[in-house]
Amino acid sequence: MLLSESMFAKTTKENGGNDMRKLLCAVLIVMILSAAVPALALDEDLSKYTDAQLQSALDYGEAYLEELKKSIQQTEELIEKIKAEQAARSGETPESARSGGIQHTPVTIKRSPDKYTWYIQDYVGRNAASIGYTSLGGDRLERYGAGVLKFIFVTEDGTYLDYENENMLKQYVVAEQSLKPNTEMKLTFQKDSKGREYDSLVDYQNIETIDLLVRRLDGKTNGEKVKAAMTAIKVSPDKYTWYMRNYVGRNVAAIGYTSLSGKRMDAYGEGYIKLNFIADNGAYIDPENAEQLRQYVVTRQDVAPNSVIRLTFMKDSKGNEYSNLVQSQSYESITLYVHKLKTAK
Repeated sequence: MLLSESMFAKTTKENGGNDMRKLLCAVLIVMILSAAVPALALDEDLSKYTDAQLQSALDYGEAYLEELKKSIQQTEELIEKIKAEQAARSGETPESARSGGIQHTPVTIKRSPDKYTWYIQDYVGRNAASIGYTSLGGDRLERYGAGVLKFIFVTEDGTYLDYENENMLKQYVVAEQSLKPNTEMKLTFQKDSKGREYDSLVDYQNIETIDLLVRRLDGKTNGEKVKAAMTAIKVSPDKYTWYMRNYVGRNVAAIGYTSLSGKRMDAYGEGYIKLNFIADNGAYIDPENAEQLRQYVVTRQDVAPNSVIRLTFMKDSKGNEYSNLVQSQSYESITLYVHKLKTAK
């Protein structure tokens, strides 16, 4: 590793010559050999080094460790490329990618470098029942560190997938996903009164949901197929900016949630969008009637996907923004035109 070698020489020269060389060598020995010799300990007496020398050794060790992480990641990516090339030459798809007729070469997901950065997984080819977990509120979720990603399962015929029905989920496999694997998810954390971060209280995450198009393992559909594009919704750059989701082709019961006031809402960061429904048969869509919601699929929306939603936040008497009190937002509602499924009674 040329960068580490040059860094070694530079750090040694600037921080005390031979003594510093001895300390850096000790750091390297621990890092390189500790995997093979778990009991290895650093016997060097650290008390004789200055604060500056110790800090330089720490910086060097951390930088070297980052290089090792990058090297491991690049090696893994190369291995996957080699496997894909071998599969292409043989005319075969890797066994792990064969599922329900889905032809897919798995993508190697990057390692998370810290608690703030995560990468969207590759869900294509996976059975729906193997993805995430069902929350007490009935949503299908998966944890990314301290963050939580919400899944919207989209069927080809508009059928609602009951996330609490494992047997139903086992009949479906993921064919497409709206966000590419390795899309970067960023988290920020809440802080206490002294400005220290909490480890598990997320203040903001730039990706909240992902759409997964699923197909039945037997290839059957309940009635006609519906239009359901896997539109890639732009990633939020900050807590003030969000982008309208694509609701077309989604079963009405799978989107948003019903508030205590009886309205159908969908969350965008700290903001909320009201979902208004217009049925092509003139029926009233009752947000509190879960069974009725499952009978309808969205065919059109009056605000295009990826339209910008801007939020502003309230401030206290000192001009400091509240983290969760929204003062205004550029969109407050969206109208969704819905159609009753032919399989619905």
